[in-house]
Amino acid sequence: MKRLLKWAGYGLAGIAALLLVAIGGAFAVSEAMIRWPAETPTVRLAASSDPGAVERGRRVAKINGCHDCHGKNLEGQLFHDEMPIIRAWGPNLSRALATQSDADFDRAIRHGVAADGRRLWIMPSSAFQHLTDQETADLMAYLRTYKPTGEAQPRLQVGYVGRIGVLLGQFRSEPDMVKAATSLKLEDLGPQHAEGRALARACIECHGQALEGAKMLKSPDLSIVASYDPEDFARLLHTGVAAGNRKVGLMTQVAPARFGGLSSQEISALQGYLKARAERQIARADVTSTGTQQP
Repeated sequence: MKRLLKWAGYGLAGIAALLLVAIGGAFAVSEAMIRWPAETPTVRLAASSDPGAVERGRRVAKINGCHDCHGKNLEGQLFHDEMPIIRAWGPNLSRALATQSDADFDRAIRHGVAADGRRLWIMPSSAFQHLTDQETADLMAYLRTYKPTGEAQPRLQVGYVGRIGVLLGQFRSEPDMVKAATSLKLEDLGPQHAEGRALARACIECHGQALEGAKMLKSPDLSIVASYDPEDFARLLHTGVAAGNRKVGLMTQVAPARFGGLSSQEISALQGYLKARAERQIARADVTSTGTQQP
């Protein structure tokens, strides 16, 4: 009996050792995937220098939530703490701006590649890649109005659940997401909806490249906007309070800061585009169900 127990103990120790090796290997592979250098794109964009550039850039920063992650003075902050998935800090841009070129920032903003060639994670470059050259140049002009302040922020920390996501391809770096979304653009629904379509780009970060919602953020398909009264939709964007006086998670937190300054005309244009998009979805569903094209 003692001999049996002895060999059983050896067996359990061997299994434990194999598990430790497997866990260590998984950690090493995920770490390599996180740190693997990205291909550095060639960019030549420079910050705008005309008199209206800073104010235009301020608007781009506001609508796209730059201060949400990087803080009021761009000195960085902890903005997402959900271990064992991730713990993420917005880097101190005020200090980075002092040492990095406009091209470096363009690579980070629209391509997801840091100045030192690292892959960026969490930074929503896959959404910001839709910014035009002019918008990006204006944004850089605005960012460069900030002087260095504060301390450097820690790098992204990825917990074991997040690492499983990396290994399974569910949690991807921004260069990979940019590459996957390069050919995706918001549907063009005609010149009458051009303004609304341009504003809807600010919704991609949370609602996905096609505005169909994102599982990770539990954000809905924006076809839901078609059911909103104009007054309710305007209140949602300005205050974060949805129809029925409901608070709706992340939207309640970010809407006032990002969209609180939109004019009634801009809100109407955005809702008009999203309603037209919903109508197009319904028409396509009808075609699919009947097999005939609707008039």
